[in-house]
Amino acid sequence: MKSLRILCALGLIATPPAFATGESESCNTRMLAGRWMFATDVGHQVRFPGGGHITAIGVFRFDRQGTLLDGTFDATVENFRLLPGVTFTGSVVVNANCTGTLTFVTSAGTSRTDSIVVLGPGHVRGMSQDPDNLWTYEMRRL
Repeated sequence: MKSLRILCALGLIATPPAFATGESESCNTRMLAGRWMFATDVGHQVRFPGGGHITAIGVFRFDRQGTLLDGTFDATVENFRLLPGVTFTGSVVVNANCTGTLTFVTSAGTSRTDSIVVLGPGHVRGMSQDPDNLWTYEMRRL
């Protein structure tokens, strides 16, 4: 690690982000500010007719305080229908160890809190904490 820091100081290679070097205090909510997209894996949600599988994809942005703004997504519910243009708002909290929570409310009336792991400054993986809504998803910076 010492040689890596010397090379970085000499400008021979870019300084690696703190989360890549194993340093503590590497993550924070501010690092997620900007535009994002998400795509779910196939999930299961009991609140729709038939309690079928569901997928979703959408875009949103975070401000530096962790407020989720301008969220919109399309979802397809098995044996039910396409739900286009669902809007959502919420917030994110990121801990120094790169774990955190994402809480949101949709225009369809659903609310949820998810567990997240920040894998890098432009990559987050999440999962629902709600046993009635089994979701996992990837978020990528746009």
